[in-house]
Amino acid sequence: MATYITVADVDAILGAEWAAEEKKAQAVMEANAYMTALNLTGIDMDATPDAVKMAGAQLAKCAAAGNLYVQRTEGSLESKTVKAGSVTSSKTFGSIDKSSTAAQAPEIQLALALLSDWRANPFAFAVNRG
Repeated sequence: MATYITVADVDAILGAEWAAEEKKAQAVMEANAYMTALNLTGIDMDATPDAVKMAGAQLAKCAAAGNLYVQRTEGSLESKTVKAGSVTSSKTFGSIDKSSTAAQAPEIQLALALLSDWRANPFAFAVNRG
């Protein structure tokens, strides 16, 4: 796992009151794990860019609140009705779009926006014609 931020970094960005002392190390570890899983590319780890540190701070804040690795269960109630002649069939169901950014906490959305320059496209690949 890469270390993009430290507790000291987050304290410097958000102030020392962003989380209880006993939660800070775990929250920063979760934030670093989250960013590592994004497969960020082109970041100089010896001079981590401010945007990456800010994103890490937002993720750590979210983790300290227990919202970084949370399964969203709320969604929308949808209904479909089909009528053929005198026969009507109706179905009601819950729908959750887990891939939607609306399903993510605001801090996660901000962090992903800050990291957009370093996120690799998982569907892209290099072609060597040499």
